Amino acid sequence: MFKKNLVEEVLNVEGMKCEHCAARVKEALKKHNVKAEVNLQEKKVNVSYNPDKVEKYTIKQVINDLGFKCL
Repeated sequence: MFKKNLVEEVLNVEGMKCEHCAARVKEALKKHNVKAEVNLQEKKVNVSYNPDKVEKYTIKQVINDLGFKCL
């Protein structure tokens, strides 16, 4: 992945309550070549990804499939 192709976005996510939740999100997104940083207090996930390799819709779907609500 080339850094010049990366898109960085902040997603609002409801339902994450603990570090285990954050780790689940990060691991699931990592499988799709998405770097994620989770802020539990602000209920946000900062993602960095290559839009040529993964769509934003897919990122949101991965989070929703974990039982959280990506807004």
